Amino acid sequence: MIISSPAWVTHPGEKGRKLPIYACHVQPNGMRLATGGQDAKVKLWNVKPIVDVDAETDASEPRLLSTLSLHSGAVLCVRFSCGNGRLLASGSDDAKIVIWGEDGSGYKAATFGQNSANSANVEQWRAVKVLFGHDSDVADLAWSPNNEYLASCGLDSRVYIWDGNTFEKLKKLDAFTSFVKGVTWDPVGKYLATQSDDKTVKIWRTSDWVVEREITEPYNQASSTTFFRRLSWSPDGSCIATANGENGNMPVAPIINRDTWASDVSLVGHQAPIEVACFNPITFEIELPESDAGEDSTRKVASSVCAIGGQDRGVSVWWTARSFSAASTMDVFQHSVLDLSWSSDGFTLFACSYDGTVSALTFSKVEFGVPVSAEETETALSKYGFQKVKQAVPESTTQLALEDAFKAMESNGVGLSGSPAKKPKSGVENAATALAQQVNVIQMGKQRESRTKDGKKRIQPVLIRSGNSPLKPASLTVGAGVALQQSIGLNNGVGIPTVSVGAGATKRKAGEEGASQENASKQASYILPTYTGVSPPTRLLAIPAVKPRLVVPISTGSTVLNLEAVNLDNARQDAKIHGSRNGELSFTVSLPSYVIAIVGSSEFWVAACLDASVNIFSAAGRRIIPPMALPSPVSFISTNGEHLMVILTHCCMYIWNIHKQSNLLTNEPITPLISKSSSGETNSLKLLNASIRSDGKPAISTSAGDTFVFHYDMKVWMNVRGFDADRRLGTDAGVNAAGFKMPVSEVLGKNSDLVDRAELGMACASILGLPADYRNWLLLYARKLSDEGVVSKVKELCDDLMGSLDAKASSGDVMGMAKRGLLKEILPILASNRDLQRVVSSYHDFFNQ
Repeated sequence: MIISSPAWVTHPGEKGRKLPIYACHVQPNGMRLATGGQDAKVKLWNVKPIVDVDAETDASEPRLLSTLSLHSGAVLCVRFSCGNGRLLASGSDDAKIVIWGEDGSGYKAATFGQNSANSANVEQWRAVKVLFGHDSDVADLAWSPNNEYLASCGLDSRVYIWDGNTFEKLKKLDAFTSFVKGVTWDPVGKYLATQSDDKTVKIWRTSDWVVEREITEPYNQASSTTFFRRLSWSPDGSCIATANGENGNMPVAPIINRDTWASDVSLVGHQAPIEVACFNPITFEIELPESDAGEDSTRKVASSVCAIGGQDRGVSVWWTARSFSAASTMDVFQHSVLDLSWSSDGFTLFACSYDGTVSALTFSKVEFGVPVSAEETETALSKYGFQKVKQAVPESTTQLALEDAFKAMESNGVGLSGSPAKKPKSGVENAATALAQQVNVIQMGKQRESRTKDGKKRIQPVLIRSGNSPLKPASLTVGAGVALQQSIGLNNGVGIPTVSVGAGATKRKAGEEGASQENASKQASYILPTYTGVSPPTRLLAIPAVKPRLVVPISTGSTVLNLEAVNLDNARQDAKIHGSRNGELSFTVSLPSYVIAIVGSSEFWVAACLDASVNIFSAAGRRIIPPMALPSPVSFISTNGEHLMVILTHCCMYIWNIHKQSNLLTNEPITPLISKSSSGETNSLKLLNASIRSDGKPAISTSAGDTFVFHYDMKVWMNVRGFDADRRLGTDAGVNAAGFKMPVSEVLGKNSDLVDRAELGMACASILGLPADYRNWLLLYARKLSDEGVVSKVKELCDDLMGSLDAKASSGDVMGMAKRGLLKEILPILASNRDLQRVVSSYHDFFNQ
């Protein structure tokens, strides 16, 4: 065993004093070592000069690669993701978890607050996501074996499970009565183990997140003074090495057997409580003496290797197949050992200490033996239900050709939306671009105070939210859509107020109406109507407040028609509407009631009056049809081309084609749309926006985030809402011309949800007549079908786009796009999964006939 303790691996404080290092973790590829310290920084070190003396003395070999500064408290845990180690998660006593990713832009930035001339980072890493959920220190983190999940535990006595792709909070485990200080995953993926200060180890089933077993022995008499209780699962899945056990006043590291969940075996030898246990990721083949044969007879067995560190400043290494330690050292550190990490080859152990130092213990093959192959380890795991995802081999040149086509699509920088991935303009982006989003500090949470059991006041730090925060709902502008004219009636930006009407509530008390009108005028320039019908509706919309003067410009070809409505104080006098162009009066129209709204298009303009009449005029001021008498006053009115839409105060919609003088929609109730949202909200819902497209289809948006479009053929409202606000993260977004909100792809949810979301996006784009958006969703849909390997849906999709097998026959089109052309476009994407090659190749061969 060779021990190296480079003095330059530190987290220095004031006057160069070494601050405690609470966490260390080596990248799976063995290139970088991450450390977290009391200075609130994460540091990435080059592993080579730590373990190689020649590299350490080589001036051209960098030592410190990067310093990451986003935490506001001591960094207690750092963990690279499994496999390629592309992501790094860090947890701190500021209650935040930061996900870091390497920035390939090449820009070199200095650490905030330091001299850029001396402190420029060799490598650039930046925050991909900041996770909020814990209310106190984050003590430990663990990625699941396939990076599907990230588990975190903390001093708020909770464990959170996060989605490993979108980092959405999936589950909260709170069956603890004290601090949770350690978490580890079963290599098979069936269980999660936690260790806490309530002196228990809990085994959780990942299928339903129920406690499978709670182990209390031998932790009942253990000390509660440890910083951590970091436990580790063996690579063959057979046992768990835990920390801070006690057996007869002797500190031990209990080993929990998977078959019985009993801790019959313990690792003994340390003189102070155990802080951390860490299994070597490699299983080794060692020789053991045969008990029945001669002294020289041996047999070969596979054995795991486990390292433990404690408050006695010592590190010991143990074989699971032997009853004694393989190595131990007690004089490397001056204080408690707080974290351990093995290199991916299994021959180097990294340890960090409260004394602010890091040491590397390098072993040889003579000491450890021959590593067991990955296939043998997988065989050992298979008895617990482990199944390896097998990579199919190409069966034909067609598959190779499609794979080359797919690689060409990616190398040309073409994203799923069909536009260059670096400059997305619209459509659904590739989910991987989430890693390129910079964290911009734009929102701040409110400080909260709490009291501990001993009466001390604790102020939770202000949570600095990022631009990617889940608290900021956003959507993405998609497609050109159909042009809309600006609607009148919702110009205040807060929506139309509503009032619920019940039995006995048809009249207001004296003075109440005036107060309501005064408040409405201050906030939204609306007045709440009264209703005296025999059968009043359950909900009423407000009426736009009458203004003495109302000016509305309307575009009529090459000139702008300015309409000015004058409502006189004397109700007996007619209201006047003056129309002028270029400052010259063109006409004057008299109306017998107050004008509450004016709207128009290039075809005509409309004046809605307080007496529930609607008057329609040409651009020259000529009345086109007699006044339309409606059941109640207009609350909202909109035009587009030759179409006119009104929403009345009793929550009903009418739509007409003025040019043809025909009705498209009559007395269609919208009460169900604003009575209850899709998220279950029932109170204070408002009608935020309503519009009519040039094809006559209406769209309504509510304050709950729902967007409804009316389907004339099916005679029903369809909810084309994008996604729930807590899933819509990302950058600022708008609404496209059709009024349809579509979320950015980075936040579409878990992988299992992406297929369903893409199907919804295709259906909504089809309903709204947005061909570009349909194609973007189709490309994403094909990518996710390929990732998931859903053979039945792939075949059904391809059959639908192919149509008749007659080469001369046409398969039809989707909004002007040839179905077979779309099929040709998605075949290389589908072929990226070789398990689908038999399905995909048949269609590719058909096109090449």
